[in-house]
Parts: sequence; structure tokens; C-alpha cells
Amino acid sequence: MSEGTNTKRITFKQTKPNPLFQSWLQELYDESVEKNSKLKDMLKQALESLSRYPLPLQSGSDCAILQGFGKKLCLFLDKKLEVYNDNQAIDSNGPAIVPPSLSQQLNSSSEAELPIIVRESNNNQVVNKTNSVKHKQKSPKRPKAYKPSHRSGGYALLVALFYQYQENQSSPSLKREELILKAQPFSEESFTRPKPESYYTAWSNMTRLISKGLVNKIGSRKAEFSLTTEGILLAQELLEDSKNIPSVNDIIFKDALPSTSTASNSSEMVVDTPQLSQVSEASSQSLVELEAGTFEVILLIDKMETSGLSNKNDPTVAQFKKFPDLKHEYRHLKVGDFTWVARSKANKDIELVLPFIVERKRMDDLGASIKDGRFHEQKFRLRKCGLKNVIYLVEHYGGNKHVGLPLPSLMQALANTRVHDGFKVHVTDSLTNSARFLAMMTKRLTIEYKDQDLIGTASETNENFLMTFNHFNKTSAKSKTLTITDTFIKILLQLKGMSVEKALAITKTYSTPKELMETYKCCDKKEGEMLLTNLKHGDLNRNVGPTVSKAIYQLLTIKDLQ
Repeated sequence: MSEGTNTKRITFKQTKPNPLFQSWLQELYDESVEKNSKLKDMLKQALESLSRYPLPLQSGSDCAILQGFGKKLCLFLDKKLEVYNDNQAIDSNGPAIVPPSLSQQLNSSSEAELPIIVRESNNNQVVNKTNSVKHKQKSPKRPKAYKPSHRSGGYALLVALFYQYQENQSSPSLKREELILKAQPFSEESFTRPKPESYYTAWSNMTRLISKGLVNKIGSRKAEFSLTTEGILLAQELLEDSKNIPSVNDIIFKDALPSTSTASNSSEMVVDTPQLSQVSEASSQSLVELEAGTFEVILLIDKMETSGLSNKNDPTVAQFKKFPDLKHEYRHLKVGDFTWVARSKANKDIELVLPFIVERKRMDDLGASIKDGRFHEQKFRLRKCGLKNVIYLVEHYGGNKHVGLPLPSLMQALANTRVHDGFKVHVTDSLTNSARFLAMMTKRLTIEYKDQDLIGTASETNENFLMTFNHFNKTSAKSKTLTITDTFIKILLQLKGMSVEKALAITKTYSTPKELMETYKCCDKKEGEMLLTNLKHGDLNRNVGPTVSKAIYQLLTIKDLQ
């Protein structure tokens, strides 16, 4: 550098180095004050320390150096930042309609953020232009236009405001409390309870909707919200798309609910207008009939699902109490963890079990049950309980670490349960979401059966009729005497690669081990190993297969068994 050259460092300071974090914290703080939450003091401290910090922070984790920022709050900011960056939207005909993400701001070289070195010669010639770095910047990628997912918080807010707009175009705005009441039915997320291990509620999506220009906020303390023109168009698009998007419950019930249009179908569990021939065939049985509108659907929860603590402290009881409209009771169930009954409003003793049963497993319990053999026995008992639709409800646990078996092995076991055994499998991330799933199931079953007449029997199980609860619990008891065939099935289920359907197919042809062993005596080794290979099982008529066939041959031809 020449002696005549002067160097000046010019630094432009931002008044708000972390505007996104500050706005999100302000929203949290306002909400905590409104609810008089215990977190308000901590959030106030965090907000004050952040506003005093003079440098940009790149992530929520970086905020840990400031007062008031705990692990959960940092995680909250990281997730908000991730969602914000993923959902940046730009106008298809022009520049971005929202400010750049925080990470983009930090990595850019705009004059408002970086120190600028200006070198001046004696003749005032600019040697190094301050904006020369900008030419080296890569053009930003064009992110997808923002579109909230089906039944998310953002989706529910847009839909609720759209219906308000349709009903009252002269006054299309709603206050927060009114909007939450109208939006909650359209969301699977809660607008009042945060998600597990976070500060998020479904209402947190409102900030994003406003920043995207989809919702107008009028006022501050008693703010009202309404859709912009863009918000109306997006809400219409979401409603149109939702016609082709089944919810979790739609997926479960699509092929699970029995049809009532053809009463002669022997596989039906619910009969609207039973044929006289069916009733006469069952005349010797004790029939129970519940006409449409004369019963209510109750969720039954196995008492073993509770921890034995008082109702006030039990986590399972506490979760189901969050749904005040959910009709549920705790019973001792002989099989499964949850099921549903239709109970007569006139006579509380009359209860018919609906054809759905749920087995709940935490990931660690699933691993333990596979290792000690309970897994296959439980699936066998569920298959034999007489209820057509079996659902495995699986909960993630502790990040799925220390669950007894490698995670891929557990996922393979669940895949086999779905494919080979024909059971439904639904995975949740917590007890909270499991309870929410069961509450939704109860609501859906109530809707499905409210206009149907139900017929059940208190004696032998009949595919044309439902079972009374007493009969269901009695026939499902573990202590009941097993037939030789049932015992044979339980033995077969201990073999690797064996499913309930395969075991049932084998015992349908060879009902006892003795029958199969007698057949093996007439075969040479190769014929014996392949004897069961082509037996068909399940709705898809798949083969039992050579591996299972060979394993059974080796089991039953051990010399000690002869």
C-alpha cells in the first residue's frame, strides 16, 4: 500500500441484529403474559438479553450464550428457523416477497451487515469498491411457494377464516379466541397445548401466514384476523386438494369398515337390515339388537395401561382427560389394550363390541416382546379374538435408543405385521399423540355407526353378528383351555419367518403335529422339506415358502420326537 493511501473502516450497525428471533420471542412472551404462564419471566429475560446483544446469531443454539435461553428455547428457535427457511416464497415474476432468511443475511455481504473497507488515494480514486463482493454471490435458489400441509395449524387457520369470509363477507375478521374455536376441528395439532418438548402450538403458524401476506392482522391487544386476496385463493386451493387427501382415519377405515349394503355377505360384522334367514339360523342363540340412535360408542382402555398411580398423577389418565368429549372407561381386557363398545342408552348392561381392537407398544416394549417370544403369541391371540380389524399402535421412545433390538429389526417386524399378518400399523411419537389418535378413532366410529342397527350374540361367535362384551372377554381369556391345533399354532409361531396366517394355513391342512409327522414318514428328505412350500395363505394367496417348510420339517423330524 502506498504511503499516500488512507484506509478507513466504516461499520454500519443494525438496530435489530436478530429480528426474526426477536419477533418469535416477542410472540411467545405476549402469549405467556396473556395466559399468565410461569414461563413469562424466563421469556422476558431472554427477550431483553437478545435485544441488547449487538451481533447477528446464526442459529437458536448460538443463543445459549445469552441469559434466559435454555435448551428447549434454543431448540424452538432452531426449528422455527428451519421451517422459515424451508418455506421462503418468492413472486414468480419478481424478487422475493419476504425478507431473506437469517442464514442468508449472515452469509451475504450487504452494506448493512459487513464492515466496508474503503481505500482512498490522494486523487480520491476508489481502489476497492465496496460492492465488488456482491458479484461473487450465487443467485439464490427459488424456494417453493408456501402451502401448509393438510390439517396442520396453518391449514386450519386459513380454512376457518375462509369459511368466516364465505358466511359474512361484510365482517370477515375474527378475534383470536373465536378463530381458535373455529380452526381446531380442522387441525390435528392443538391450538392450546404445545407439542412435546417444544413451545409450539398450532397458533404459532399465524406469524408465518401474516409474513406471507395471506392474513391481515388488525390491531394489537385485541387483534382481529382476516384473509387477504392471496389467502382466499390459497384457502380455496387447499379445500379443493383436501377432497383427494384421506386423513389417517380415512386410511384406516377405507378397507376396514364392513360394508352394510349387502347383508348376505358372511364376512360382515354390522348388519343394517338382517335377513330373516340369518335371524332364524341364530334363533337358538341369545340375540341382542341395538337400533340406530339408541346406543353410544365408548372407548375401553385396559387397566394395565395405567401405572397404578392415582388418577390425578397417572400419565395415561391425564392424557385422555384432555379430551372432555371423549367417552371412555377403564376395564380389565383379556386381549388387546383398547377396544370400543356400543352401549345401550336405556340399559347400560347391554354392550356390543365393535370389530376393532388396538394393541399399543412402545418401541422398547416391542423389542422386549420379540426377544422373549410374547410378540408372536400376542399376534396369535389378537387374530383369534374374533374382532376383524387389528391395529398395532406403536410409540417412539427416548429417541428409539436402548430399545432392546436394532431399530431396523423393529421396523422389519412391524412391516411383517402389516404385510404378512394383515394388521394395521400406526406409529406415533408420544403417548400424547397416541391418545389423540384414539380420540379421533372414537369420533370416527361414532359417526360411522350412528345410523346403523347393530345385532349381536351372547353365545358362540358368529361372523354375521357382533359379540357382547362379556362374551368377548370370556372367550379371549388366556387361561381358557387350548385345543391341540391352537397349541400347534403357538409352537409354529416360534419359528423364524412364520406369521399367524402361515400357521393357520398349515394347521388347516394338518391340524395336529401327529398328522404332519405321519405324512413326513411317507416322504424322502427332499420331498419332506418341500411339502408345505406351495400351501397358500392370506388374502393374496401367497405361498408358505421353502424356508418355512424346511424349518418345520427339521423341527418335527428330530429323532427325539420320533
